[in-house]
Amino acid sequence: MIQATFTTTATPEDVFRHLVVPEAWAAWGRFPTGAKQGREGDTTRYGIGAVRVLWPVREQTVVYEPSTHYAYVALSGLPVRRYRGDVHLEARDPGTHVRWLAEFEPLIPGTRPLLRLWYRLMLPAFARWLPAHLEKCPPGCPARRAAEF
Repeated sequence: MIQATFTTTATPEDVFRHLVVPEAWAAWGRFPTGAKQGREGDTTRYGIGAVRVLWPVREQTVVYEPSTHYAYVALSGLPVRRYRGDVHLEARDPGTHVRWLAEFEPLIPGTRPLLRLWYRLMLPAFARWLPAHLEKCPPGCPARRAAEF
């Protein structure tokens, strides 16, 4: 398991919104392509069953507990099996403590060390990019524009 943690002055609600709204990933992440919603959730737009497409990756929401816990699994596009990301949010004065966990199994035998290195670089990058964005999130950000989350 790989883990990254960070604290931000943003509220748990704001952090959660930036995680569940697919288009917000393009606002805070430094991805070469934009993110979009591939499928709405089973009972709410971004809830369990929702699919985020961040080419070439497709990820599905599996835990949707507003402002406390968000988890997703990779459906396709990664060189791994059983990828799961869990993001736990804890309200702190002032703001939110975030613990981001990732688990996976290599698709190709022998690639575990390389993949572990990749994810050990990626999660800390998320832990820098997301709070940096949250501290100066513009009104036009997709996470702010989303009516329902």
